[in-house]
Formats: sequence, structure tokens, C-alpha cells
Amino acid sequence: MKYLIRSVKYFFYFAFLTTAIILALVLIGAVEGDINSIFEGGYSALWKIAVFFVLVAAVYPKVGFIKREIPVNREWDEIRDEVMEYMRDRRYVPETEESGVITFRFKDVAGKLSKMYEDRLTLTRTPEGYELEGLRKDVLRLSAGLEHRLNPNNEG
Repeated sequence: MKYLIRSVKYFFYFAFLTTAIILALVLIGAVEGDINSIFEGGYSALWKIAVFFVLVAAVYPKVGFIKREIPVNREWDEIRDEVMEYMRDRRYVPETEESGVITFRFKDVAGKLSKMYEDRLTLTRTPEGYELEGLRKDVLRLSAGLEHRLNPNNEG
């Protein structure tokens, strides 16, 4: 269900973004305000664009969200303060904290909007360490930083 909701959300996001760009182009005079001059085929091109957005929105949640392992051989009680400080420095605040799972949300409204309120990061205890799940860009950046911070003696 979460996948479907994300797909629908991204469909509307792409449609809104494209509409805003076209509107800006019309307002600055780069294109005429007539749909037939903007798109080859006029209104009949809109369904083709919609189909393209549907296809992209159907695939994007699969490639836009990932899980990544953070190998750490320490217990949560030992690293909790370091993790909280690291995430706070990157404007993430704890949302929920349960046994073996903690979720973070982005602090700023502008950041939440830019991420379409898909700003939740979930840190889960695994046998190998911890697993961070969320938006690809954020997970890659934050997991690398956390791994470096939590394993300071591992040079590599």
C-alpha cells in the first residue's frame, strides 16, 4: 500500500512540476500560451505525457527508496548519543523509538516539502549492525557518515 501511495504522490508531483515549468515558460514569453504551439499534437499529446508520468511514477519508488547496512559491532545503548547527535546535526529529529527500531523525520518544513513528506528514515538493529531505510540520496549520505562516525578505527 505504501508503494501505491508513493507512486500516486510522485505522479502528481511530476504533473505539478511540469505544469509549473510550462507556466513559467509562458509567463516569461519563451513559448506561446496556446497548447497547440507548446506540444506537437496539442491536447492529444497530454494523454501521452500522462502515460509517461504513470510509468515513471510506478518505477520511481522502487529506485528512489533503499535500505543500506551499517556494520557496527556495538549495542544501541553505546551508540545512541552519537547517532542522535549526528542526525540532529543533519536536521533530523527522532520520531519514534522502540526496541531495535528508531525513526527520524526531517526538522524543517521546506525540507519536508522538497522531499514530498517522504522524509522518514528508519534505523533498525540487525545481526550485522544496523540498517537505514529511506530516500536513496539521504540513506547513502547518512549511512556513510554514520558508519564512519561509529567505526572510527576502520580506515578504508
